[in-house]
Amino acid sequence: MTDYMAAAVLAYGVVYFWVELNIYYDPPWVLALLFYYLGGLIPGYLVCRRTGSAELAVGVRSSVSSWVFTVVSLLAFTEGNTPTFFALLLVMFLLGGLTSAYLALRGRLRPKKGSPAPEYNTLNQPEP
Repeated sequence: MTDYMAAAVLAYGVVYFWVELNIYYDPPWVLALLFYYLGGLIPGYLVCRRTGSAELAVGVRSSVSSWVFTVVSLLAFTEGNTPTFFALLLVMFLLGGLTSAYLALRGRLRPKKGSPAPEYNTLNQPEP
């Protein structure tokens, strides 16, 4: 639970950075999608790497908990957010969480440099 809350706070930090950036500058709106995507990707990847198993479930749980925390925080601290904005935020967080699960799983399955390649995949497989 602590890891998910830490991920949620980090995701909110990324979104809040974008909100503050919008106050001082007028960046292109496409950058918002990138920031929201990174808000789901970075914390999700860190939690997936920490758990070391069930990456897909961990990535989705991390992105949903991050979204819930971000929605509650934005509703409490800002004004004028629409349901469309929150739906877009959920989609981008989920895409980031799924990508983080893929990257963490790929990193775990890839053999380390210099070690001999295994003859078969030993990940959660019974001995032959």
